[in-house]
Amino acid sequence: MITELYLTVWDSDPRRGSSLKERLDMFTENETALFSGEWEGFPCNDACFLSFDACGEPVLSIAQSVRRAGETVFILLVSDRNCDLTAMFRPKIRPSGVLFRPVENIHLREMLDEIVEEMDRLIQTETDDVFIFKSEGASRRVPFREILFFEASNKKVVVHTAGQEIGYYESIENLASTLPPYFIRCHRSFLVNTRKIEELRGADMELKLTGGVRIPISRSQRETVEQAIGTLRT
Repeated sequence: MITELYLTVWDSDPRRGSSLKERLDMFTENETALFSGEWEGFPCNDACFLSFDACGEPVLSIAQSVRRAGETVFILLVSDRNCDLTAMFRPKIRPSGVLFRPVENIHLREMLDEIVEEMDRLIQTETDDVFIFKSEGASRRVPFREILFFEASNKKVVVHTAGQEIGYYESIENLASTLPPYFIRCHRSFLVNTRKIEELRGADMELKLTGGVRIPISRSQRETVEQAIGTLRT
């Protein structure tokens, strides 16, 4: 069993997608998420299997949204051999592999093993640039450049990116001492990535981040935030 992977399947055909999900679940201890239809907060996870018949909408938009939400997500295409996949191979998507139907279990397992090997390689070469933590018994890896902010909630810390919210048991006080210097405390419950700040709204006592996300700042931390914006983002 592969314990380290969080997988997602999208398929316009729910029955076919369910079959692929069940087969992936045979190889991982973490249950695969299944989606169909239009984009509705599609989770990145470690790898997304996009299963489709025609290389058009909505799969193109979904693939681009997955890539925007996670630069390191592995995007795997699943289709018939007669399907023209040219439109999927573009900088805005950057798929990691292709599986043609009928997909055999051995090929699924080989793909998952390669994903794990590549994730391990990236960690070894980019440890300083990746936030590594354990959530629900599995090791998770999120590049710092993708993290918008950390939030303390119900004895957990929640990691917020553009497309994910992942909680794990930790105190925000302990976390603060381990992060790169461009992460600062802006509120007793929030640590923010200053490189994601677009605007400090003093009148509203809040920060506007990339993507329109807003988080509060406390009066006691306002001066610290202003100084950090002025020095760490230069």
